[in-house]
Amino acid sequence: MSAVANVFLIGAAKAGTTALADMLAQHPHIAGMPIKEPGHFCTDLRPKVFSKSYKRLIQWNEADYFAEAELKERHIGFVEERSHYHRLCQQAQAAKPEATHILDASTAYLYSAPAVKELAHYNNKAKIIVLLRNPIDRAWSHYTMALKYGMESEAPLAAFQREATLERAQWGRDECYLELGYYAQQLKRWKEKFGEKHLLVVFHEDLKNTPQKVLNRITEFLDLPTFVATKAKATNEGSVPKYPKMNALGMRVVAPIREKLPKEMISAMKKVLQDKAPDLDDDVARWLKQHYNEEMAELATLLNLNLTHWK
Repeated sequence: MSAVANVFLIGAAKAGTTALADMLAQHPHIAGMPIKEPGHFCTDLRPKVFSKSYKRLIQWNEADYFAEAELKERHIGFVEERSHYHRLCQQAQAAKPEATHILDASTAYLYSAPAVKELAHYNNKAKIIVLLRNPIDRAWSHYTMALKYGMESEAPLAAFQREATLERAQWGRDECYLELGYYAQQLKRWKEKFGEKHLLVVFHEDLKNTPQKVLNRITEFLDLPTFVATKAKATNEGSVPKYPKMNALGMRVVAPIREKLPKEMISAMKKVLQDKAPDLDDDVARWLKQHYNEEMAELATLLNLNLTHWK
């Protein structure tokens, strides 16, 4: 087969996509890209519009990355050049010649309005997978991640209320705690463009509780033989800084060289600087529940599912 991406895990962010992408890439006929989230089709999300703090966090320089003969594994980038995106596909194919499916797991696609049109123009026969998580839990997980990376200093309720005043939170400039949980309006454009036969929605709680059933649904959707994946790597585990000021300083120092440091060193630093993320506060949970009430009802109608377990 030609090296063309044909499976897209488009979100949601903080819903378990890293774990799911890792499991799917264990299938003998699915190849993962060197960059888990290349974000190529998000033409509205480019470094020139990102905040300084977000650019410092992601440490992305497209020219430098693609100057290397062998593309290194990394979590996220925003690949603008189509020739560079083709290289990602080619390296994925070369690493697993028997693969019939190349996976792009960019969570920004669900958020990005232009992404659906751009992706359809690239491959209108692509299969689209969406992994959804209770938006209340997703927002809380996102908040604790922002604390961990020194991107947030306000208390959770104040941070959520701050975003609620915005017309639309912007990826790369705002944290998008609430915005990334507006699944109904995001899914509508994907459903309209690709149709139900090319769109599969699965859920975070099912991946957590019955992962094999989720994998079986996905392989059936992709017309691939079933397989048993080993447990996904421990990724993106929730944590918060023990010493916020020290953590923020540490993140500033480490960010420019994070991709070059041994993973063992990063893990050791986390143990010193970070604690396990706390549970969601009851008052904050009530506020989020009220905020998402109409959104959940709209999503339930769109998917024709009972989502009362989310409320």
